[in-house]
Amino acid sequence: MLLLAAAQGNTLPPEAQGAPLIIDQGRADRVQPAQPLPDEAVNPPAVASRVEAQGNGAPIKGISFEGVKVPAAVADAAAAFLGKPATGATLEALAAKLSAAYAHTGIALYTVAIPQQDLSTGQIKVQVAEGFVEDVVYPKGASPLVRAYGERLRHERPLSRRTLERLLSLMRDIPGAKLDADLQRGKQAGGVVIVLTPHRRHSDFAFGVDNRATQGLGSGQFRAEAHGYSLLRDGDRTDLMLLASTDLKRFRYAALSHATPIGNDGLTLGVSGGYLETRPSDQPVRGKAATAGVSLAYPVIRGYRRNLSVSLGLDGINSDAAAFGALISTDHTRAIRSAIGYSSVNEKMSLTGGLTVSRGLDILGARGTPGITDTVFTKINARATLDRALGKKFVGRLRATGQYSPDRLTASERYAVGGTEIGRAFDAAVLTGDSGFGGSAELAFRPGLPARLKGSEIYGFVDHAHIYVEPRLWYAASDYSLGSAGGGVRLSWNSKAWLEIEGAKVIDHPYPADRSDWRVNVSWRLSLHRQ
Repeated sequence: MLLLAAAQGNTLPPEAQGAPLIIDQGRADRVQPAQPLPDEAVNPPAVASRVEAQGNGAPIKGISFEGVKVPAAVADAAAAFLGKPATGATLEALAAKLSAAYAHTGIALYTVAIPQQDLSTGQIKVQVAEGFVEDVVYPKGASPLVRAYGERLRHERPLSRRTLERLLSLMRDIPGAKLDADLQRGKQAGGVVIVLTPHRRHSDFAFGVDNRATQGLGSGQFRAEAHGYSLLRDGDRTDLMLLASTDLKRFRYAALSHATPIGNDGLTLGVSGGYLETRPSDQPVRGKAATAGVSLAYPVIRGYRRNLSVSLGLDGINSDAAAFGALISTDHTRAIRSAIGYSSVNEKMSLTGGLTVSRGLDILGARGTPGITDTVFTKINARATLDRALGKKFVGRLRATGQYSPDRLTASERYAVGGTEIGRAFDAAVLTGDSGFGGSAELAFRPGLPARLKGSEIYGFVDHAHIYVEPRLWYAASDYSLGSAGGGVRLSWNSKAWLEIEGAKVIDHPYPADRSDWRVNVSWRLSLHRQ
């Protein structure tokens, strides 16, 4: 389905969308849940309509349906042909119109036929069949989870479009999996045979370097990732991420996460943990922090065009003088989070949105700094993105994020800007606040290049953000803003190598005394895939 591939091409690659804070980058309040979209659809095995009757030109007085009770939209489409002459062209148009009306119902497979009949009375009989899955076959075998999804396709008669799209998409969501699906005509009336051929890889590796960094934590960072698929049980995913400053001294961070399916309807259980060491150059403090979390995620809607997912998680951070952006934290935080994420795509546009509600808990040794941070807190995070193709070679992108909290948040819970997403002319997490909002706009030009360079582009951008800090002890409430603009080049090679060179200029500085103006950001990434 080319429209999906085209819409996906409008989005930035994952490596260009990192969270400003080093620790817990995949947490629900920092990256909103959004399901990936499949790269192709499955097509019915034969034409959806056919006409065998010979037209005689007699006025059409009535149209009746045989086989099934048709949806109201299909019956309404037929009513428009009453009174028209039953010529061959009219019968072809009738069958096509009925088929098109079926395409907008929830039925996945259907056939509309006008058989050979006597049309002299003006009465037309239309035969309708709504399809179902007669059998599912696996020519090259399949894992237990793929078979569990496949067998569910046989349970519904007629097969709904929602069920077909959901189950095929869930199969394609299996980490490391790629699925080829084909529909063939079955032996029973209305029956089809679905042929599923899954392809699996078991690991991916990536390595990258970025000269963006948090103030005081070096002049850049190394990033290494390893992803394992179905290592412990079918359908699970294990991720290891290692981050370090380029001098290997200012900070070191390791994170390990594991997700595994529960049942065969998309529910996923995830656990994660991480460890951070910091040694800022501008402060004589060595700090460390440990994280742990558990979560459940479920796709309420999973389809080719629309997706809606929800999640619920519990996590905690024990920080002992670790640096988070420009702040040093000695807080132990526990929080429960619920999140909802939505995505939609069409031929030219993709839209995503997410909302996360977090509640701090005074449990399991949680502690704050009296008068400075609150152990029990409430905050709301929101995010929205819009990507749209503008003609054949231009892509427009809009990003908006925000956070609200009436409480005095710890450093790890604050809204942070500066870095790859908003505030590109600044160090990562140069500003943090209890509340804030920000956005960016980008226009990219994708010249006609060879397939191996697909995704390469030249772009320009502008961004701006505002943050608010609640009063603390003898500190009054305050607010700050920042903004930047610039442009650059992104080069992609066979989806395995990525290079970005960007120039960013400060247009709104939170600290007027700082004379910094332009900066050049350089990052590259290499991905390796193993079967």
